[in-house]
Amino acid sequence: MQRAVAIAAALALLVLPGCGSSGSATAIRKTLERGVAQIGEPQTAKQLHDDLERTLGRLRSERASTATDRKAKTLAIQGFMWTLRGVEARLEITRNDSGNLEASVRDAKRADRDLSRGAGFLRAAGRAVGIRIGKLNGF
Repeated sequence: MQRAVAIAAALALLVLPGCGSSGSATAIRKTLERGVAQIGEPQTAKQLHDDLERTLGRLRSERASTATDRKAKTLAIQGFMWTLRGVEARLEITRNDSGNLEASVRDAKRADRDLSRGAGFLRAAGRAVGIRIGKLNGF
């Protein structure tokens, strides 16, 4: 009887590490899904900026135990960072460039480039965790 209990306990310990990795994948996946949904929501650039900063903080604090989790987390962080840079460029257009056409064009190009790069990283992160991510903010 004691041997059966010992075997059951050993089997339970073997199963537990797998549970942790699926939990982190789920957390990373959920954070990615929430962040992508925030990008698609109608809101001001300032609100989106604040949401993206919170999403980045949440994503950075999550633990990734498998290679797939680490890859998805790294790609998602890169995607949200580039998207955040694009949103910051859009904010600069409204803050600093009124009446300055050259500066507005430069910031608009930077915003488009950064948002496009962020969308590519976020799609790659989605593929890593089995999510199909379509267009993000027009990209």
